[in-house]
Amino acid sequence: MIIAEWKKNLAIMWATQFTGMSAITGMISFLPLYVTVLGISDASEVAMWSGILMGSASFCAALSNPYWGAMADRKGRKPMVEKVLFMYGLIIIAMAFVSNVYQLLTLRIMQGLCGGFVAAGTALVLSSTPPSEISFTVGMFQTSIIIGGAVGPMLGGFIADSFGYRQPFIVFGSLCLCALVIVHFAVTEKFTPVVKSAQTSLNSTFRFICSLRDLRLMLLVQFLTQFAIQSMGPILPLYIRSIISDSTNLASISGAIIAIGGVMSAFASASMGMVSQRFSHRQILITASLMGAVSFLGQLAAENVISFALLRAVNGLCIGAMIPSSNTIITYLIPESKRGAAYGITSGAGLMGNVLGPVCAGIFSLFFGISAIFWITSILFIGVSALLFIYAKDTYAVCTESAE
Repeated sequence: MIIAEWKKNLAIMWATQFTGMSAITGMISFLPLYVTVLGISDASEVAMWSGILMGSASFCAALSNPYWGAMADRKGRKPMVEKVLFMYGLIIIAMAFVSNVYQLLTLRIMQGLCGGFVAAGTALVLSSTPPSEISFTVGMFQTSIIIGGAVGPMLGGFIADSFGYRQPFIVFGSLCLCALVIVHFAVTEKFTPVVKSAQTSLNSTFRFICSLRDLRLMLLVQFLTQFAIQSMGPILPLYIRSIISDSTNLASISGAIIAIGGVMSAFASASMGMVSQRFSHRQILITASLMGAVSFLGQLAAENVISFALLRAVNGLCIGAMIPSSNTIITYLIPESKRGAAYGITSGAGLMGNVLGPVCAGIFSLFFGISAIFWITSILFIGVSALLFIYAKDTYAVCTESAE
């Protein structure tokens, strides 16, 4: 039985994206604890430094992602994926040998500047996907990001509890290098570079994206979902410690709860192809954002780990529905020749959520307590649902206009 090339590329890039996201997010569950090993002991300072360390990489990635996406359009998507994996592997391994938070911050900044994997990987997968399979491909590829983001913290927490806080960096960096080898030999790309006279600048691509109201709304959704995910990183271990009596395996518990939300997000993402046949992506986004607001408020009232984990699961379902729905609309709105650069810009919106999520969590926890980020995020979800209800077009209209 011969497997279609687009299915083979999707399967391999799914595994590669899973590995990359596991490495990127694997430190979430223990980074606040790793900071204490590097000489920071005050709880508020730990939360603040954790937010800075998590946000710095995302901020730099948001700045560099459009460049990597544009290079993928000009040089090929596969070479860009390989370069990013190589640099990620070396930089993450180096994080195991730092002696203070300033060295770790420098490496996190370097990691961010070498970003662009998601944009190039998405463009690579979609370049060989038939138009009729775009919704399925976007949903399935998104599950690799979600599951990788869930398994990474759980695996990182387990390794940290079992072998120490430095060993996970070596494991995750090595996995990136292994993924590089697989992509190099197994992924095929039939790339025809755009002639220089037909190439568009990043500035013109950015203006094109900003000219479409539906695309601007999807950028807001991308920002919000990543803000919600990443804002939990600096405070989740500390918040869980406040509602449990035994903190012996705190990193593992934190990783497991992150994994629960991630698994439910992956389930929702994989189901969107079927759900979108009965409901428009606009309806899905509005419903999921409202449920997300309720679930974040509910987490404030959680009195034990079980109820907190259940609410995180509901939260994961909502985010898992919002990400592929917004990505599908983005894909229909962007011409194929601009997708590398455009995905770099649109993923930058999500990366800015990665930036402001941890930073805001750290700052708010310093001034208002570690529970402040829950109700702030809930308000943001309510605001986005209102904007979607008022301004967003139905999915059919979006797809029809893009086809014309």
